[in-house]
Amino acid sequence: MSRPVEVVSVVEPPVCPRCDGEGLLSVMVGHGWTNARGSAVRGHVPVVLCAGCDSGDPLAAPLITWFHVHETVTGEVAEEFARLLDRWTGCVRPPAPDESTREADAWRRGEL
Repeated sequence: MSRPVEVVSVVEPPVCPRCDGEGLLSVMVGHGWTNARGSAVRGHVPVVLCAGCDSGDPLAAPLITWFHVHETVTGEVAEEFARLLDRWTGCVRPPAPDESTREADAWRRGEL
């Protein structure tokens, strides 16, 4: 089931949080969970498309290749870009939380 995403438009390429390399594209993905108190917690988190980290993903690879060929979205290739972006974002998931953070401890206590 796909979820709505927002493409983030920036002047500089995004930094991949997994490898600290230059990303190709960043999208904001909605996510949520129920905390320890039973309250719904909703938010958005950035997900970066990275040529190095995502090259093995069969839905990301065609979009990565598209960026290597075209670099930027122009009118003549916008439809192909939109189709590849839609395929990738249809399966994009927020990154797993870092269990070693203070926020994870606060969640366990029901404070988030």
